[in-house]
Amino acid sequence: MAKSQTVCIPNIGPRESRKRLRAGLVYLGVAIVALGVLLMTHTPRGYRLLLVLPFWGAGAGVFQYLEKT
Repeated sequence: MAKSQTVCIPNIGPRESRKRLRAGLVYLGVAIVALGVLLMTHTPRGYRLLLVLPFWGAGAGVFQYLEKT
């Protein structure tokens, strides 16, 4: 039995791919700086939990760059 092969056809060009990577890295930087500020000011955990959003945005941007989607 032959092993099935999947072909991934990118749906974005190199320019858009770099744009998504850059956005992901910016989100990551913002999230790290915000986390540092919130930790230094002893902000309650509930507020720090909101950092899930920029970290998620960073992950999505980098993932889209890597997977070319």
